[in-house]
Amino acid sequence: MQETTVVGLSVRPRPKKRGLPSLDLGPFLMFFGISGVEHGKQERLDRQFELEHFFNLVTLTLNPPLGPGQYVLKGLPHEANKRGWTVEQGSQTASSPLSADGLEELREWMGGRQRRVQPEPFEPLI
Repeated sequence: MQETTVVGLSVRPRPKKRGLPSLDLGPFLMFFGISGVEHGKQERLDRQFELEHFFNLVTLTLNPPLGPGQYVLKGLPHEANKRGWTVEQGSQTASSPLSADGLEELREWMGGRQRRVQPEPFEPLI
């Protein structure tokens, strides 16, 4: 793929999903001696961690624009590339949720003169 230049950066808080809070009945049931396996607890805890840790939604403006898909932008700091960047159809921006550390590293990187990155398709680890 061709080299791309990052020309802009915007940050906003990641929108929180609205819905009913989940109720953990485990301690209540254990008090009465009822035990069992709680299904879906690990997934719920993982989602909660993700929303609390990666709370910044960062958008980069790229020139030239990339096609839609998931990318790793080689040349960005490691923390900024952990989750990949998503480019929507008909957009010249790439978005990713970042932690506070990742955002700080990205802002330092943006202060430099060379803002060139090498986009590569993102393949998440399973």
